[in-house]
Amino acid sequence: MMLLAIDTTAATATAALFRDGTLVVEREADADKKHAETVLPLIDTLLEENGVTIAQIDRFAVDIGPGSFTGVRIGVSLVNALAFALGKPIVSVDSLFTLALSAGETQKPVCAMIDARNGNAYAALYHSGRTIIEPCAVEIESFCAKLPEDTILIGDVRTEHKTAPSAAFVGLAAMQQGAQTGAEAEPLYLRPSQAERTKKQSAKEA
Repeated sequence: MMLLAIDTTAATATAALFRDGTLVVEREADADKKHAETVLPLIDTLLEENGVTIAQIDRFAVDIGPGSFTGVRIGVSLVNALAFALGKPIVSVDSLFTLALSAGETQKPVCAMIDARNGNAYAALYHSGRTIIEPCAVEIESFCAKLPEDTILIGDVRTEHKTAPSAAFVGLAAMQQGAQTGAEAEPLYLRPSQAERTKKQSAKEA
């Protein structure tokens, strides 16, 4: 079984190829270019280097967010188009779960957090394979104050080594979750975009 995983929620887009549950390779796009310019060439290069055609992919996995609004839309739209054209299933994975997986095996609670600016973040809490707090938008100070003392923080908030979602862990998460044939991926937005918030604020002030 061949699985192609894509992540466009972080600053650098990534793609990963899995064969029979094993990671074959993960590649990063050019960080200096926009995702819209890099994702398709990234996929083409990754597949060509490994002697695989897009038609041989049995399943797609995509990070549906939270993360960059534009990045999320690009990744979801692309995977939906590819899966529809090929008649293949999609596994939708959220960014916070992929981050939690990257923490490795631990008996401690793991809190995945993604900076949402202005003292806010997207967060979720996991412990021993269970979701304790579902993905949500939070105020960083008050949320962190309520976490268990031994919680491992992972992501780009209050961590010494910042970690971003990546296609390799999207693929691993997808293999844990399974797939629904013909299901479309839908973006996971936990708060309105900056443009929507500005528009709403302007309407209030008018």
